[in-house]
Amino acid sequence: MGILRSTLILLAVTLVASPAAADVDIAKADKLFAEGLALRESNLEQSCAKFNESLQYNPQAIGTLLNVALCDEKLGRIASAVVKFSEARDRAKEQQLADYIKAAEEHIASLTPELPYLQLKFGVAPIADTKILVNDQVVGMDRIGKLAVDPGEVSITVSAPGRLPYQTTIIVAKREMKDVEIPELEKSVTVKSSRRTIGLITTASGVAAIGAGVAIGLFARSSYNDAIKKCNQMTDPPQCPSEAQTDTEKARTLGTVGTVVGVIGIAAASVGIYMWLRAPKDTGERKVSLVPHVSSETAGLAAVGSF
Repeated sequence: MGILRSTLILLAVTLVASPAAADVDIAKADKLFAEGLALRESNLEQSCAKFNESLQYNPQAIGTLLNVALCDEKLGRIASAVVKFSEARDRAKEQQLADYIKAAEEHIASLTPELPYLQLKFGVAPIADTKILVNDQVVGMDRIGKLAVDPGEVSITVSAPGRLPYQTTIIVAKREMKDVEIPELEKSVTVKSSRRTIGLITTASGVAAIGAGVAIGLFARSSYNDAIKKCNQMTDPPQCPSEAQTDTEKARTLGTVGTVVGVIGIAAASVGIYMWLRAPKDTGERKVSLVPHVSSETAGLAAVGSF
């Protein structure tokens, strides 16, 4: 471990290959690398963030790559660390950098026995173009028998054209070999013409509102008749005790509410019927499914299908 620390500080900035991309900025990469070194003892996460950013500006810097791998190791991402140490070792061999080769191989040898592995097992043979994402990384079918992962929480997403994705999250410990059963993917949800569906729902809601308005109106009328019976009908206008007067006012208010609800129901039913009648007759099915989407910069899920 000591060899790695001293060697990286000395060589990471000086021994780099020629820039391979238009956005390479070696001066900025060196500045970020120095900032990462300064933070290494006081704030590991910020230090690692600096190393990662430095590597973006100079991806050919093997020493920086080794430091990023060392960060993964210290933060518990040992499978990620082994991948980066292996890449650094192979690139160092091309340039005959003996110290880098030795440092990388020492870390690979110490970490490999600690790695956890997953074995993905399909209950039914996967269909063509099935995609697998493990912690947002695309995994080929040739690796599912023994897949090294970082210990801790691991998310797995399996998708295929015309099928609903299967997603699961598991916990795996160091040195653990865990089997993960992948069920047969269900067929995609089929969606009919949304305009007709909305029209049907709106019409049904409107009819229900009309019924509610009528019921409220009948109840209000009954309440009004009961209240008016308590009044003296021999006078003009009838003289009502305070209790009966209050009841008649409540009945009138309730009648108004019933009228409003009924009007809203009529309007809703009218709109629903219009939408139903005006909806396109072609109710072709729309199939939607999620598949992993991978580019040079991102990895994730994309919705695809026919509309």
